Amino acid sequence: MIVNKSIQQAFQQAFTNLSDKASVSLFFILAGLWGLLIFYTIVPRLFGVTLPANSSVDISLLTWAFVSLSLLGSSLWIFVQIGYLLVGDRVIRNQRRAMYDKSHDWSKPIVSIIIPAHNEEAVIQRTISSCLSQTHKNTEVLVICHNCTDNTYLAASQITDKRVRAFDYKTKEAGKGLALDFAVENSAGEYVTVLDSDGTLNDDFISTALPLFGIPDIAAVQGKLLPNNRYHNIITNLLSLEGDLYSIPYMTMKSLMDKRTSLGGTGYLIKRDILLKVGGFKNSLIDDFELSFRLFRNKFRIVFAPLSVSHDERPPELALMLRQRSRWVKGHIDLLKERIPEGSDIMGNIYWINPILMICGLSAVLIVSFGLIYYLVFGMLPYKFSFTPLLLWIGITVAGFFLQLAILIKQHRRAGLKLAGPLALSGMFSQYWYVALIKAFFVKSWSNTKTTHGYINTKDISRFAEEHKSDRNK
Repeated sequence: MIVNKSIQQAFQQAFTNLSDKASVSLFFILAGLWGLLIFYTIVPRLFGVTLPANSSVDISLLTWAFVSLSLLGSSLWIFVQIGYLLVGDRVIRNQRRAMYDKSHDWSKPIVSIIIPAHNEEAVIQRTISSCLSQTHKNTEVLVICHNCTDNTYLAASQITDKRVRAFDYKTKEAGKGLALDFAVENSAGEYVTVLDSDGTLNDDFISTALPLFGIPDIAAVQGKLLPNNRYHNIITNLLSLEGDLYSIPYMTMKSLMDKRTSLGGTGYLIKRDILLKVGGFKNSLIDDFELSFRLFRNKFRIVFAPLSVSHDERPPELALMLRQRSRWVKGHIDLLKERIPEGSDIMGNIYWINPILMICGLSAVLIVSFGLIYYLVFGMLPYKFSFTPLLLWIGITVAGFFLQLAILIKQHRRAGLKLAGPLALSGMFSQYWYVALIKAFFVKSWSNTKTTHGYINTKDISRFAEEHKSDRNK
């Protein structure tokens, strides 16, 4: 039996390694095709060259639909980013107003910090230590060492603080939701803070977030998630830019417009009684997304707390990143079977159908790429297709760049100019989402998409500390 299990594990590992190599290779292929598309979008039109096409095969209507959806997505992000620049500071002022309101004593509630962990011996003690340094003292820390095969439980048990309880939790199934539900069952807090095992909390995370529960109908508060290994390599830098330019503006605008900010999976607080009322966590591949819309459908709301900061690790390797993102995409695909958002939540509905938009985008890339490769070989496009007008494409690209630059300066001040360097690679790098989409159809559970943590070096720590210091001075 042991031999059979060892053979099975060896086959699983071999399949994972093969899948990783294939997905990384596919990323570079799609990145190359993206470069080909850009070249043939700009150069022929600048020189007035028209590529001859087979007029008997016309797929313009189909590709026009793809182009329209692409422009819709671009318009949404431009709206979000402009709104963030113009009125995003209101969310900060709203949080400060709640913090300065002395009508309620927020030091009294017990807050249970729950940390689901699977094979995290490299980082778990660092994560627990950040929880114990909270300025809000009435806390407990529950570490759920879920199906661990390493020394995570031993490392967590070595923390002698009485506020820490470690559990060696075993189940037949894999899944973060199982560990979270077990933690909630064993917690004593009126509020629950969810923190991933690679995360850390700023010392004032809980004390700055709790006052927002004074707003009517608020069930949860999502803090701002920043990377603690941005400078590890170019991959972590580009992933960090994604958070700066998309996640933070999106959460800000959703909080400001309708208090329907989606939970980010880590670094958030939720009322325990409301969590239990809506059924707790589900063992979904994206438990945060599923729980968010279950709360919304029950008329509860979630706000964004930009002054409450937590930190996580961004995957520093393409294979790890694609594993993680493929799990996210698979979770979104699974939830397409359910009517997740409320009808009035326009941005939430667009976010919900994002896998469909991704499929359309990938289809467009493949259709146009095949056409261009056919042209290079035979001197003619195999079919006629629609494309974005050059001036419109240039306008969107230039406007997007300056919007992103302004956001980086708003968030990081002078350092924002230095961080803007990798923006030139962001378009090509973003093709990884199409690889994640393809890879998602092979994801079965959490077990084969585990993200390895512990990728922080001395340079990361020193620059992280400097950024943390500057954040406190803002």
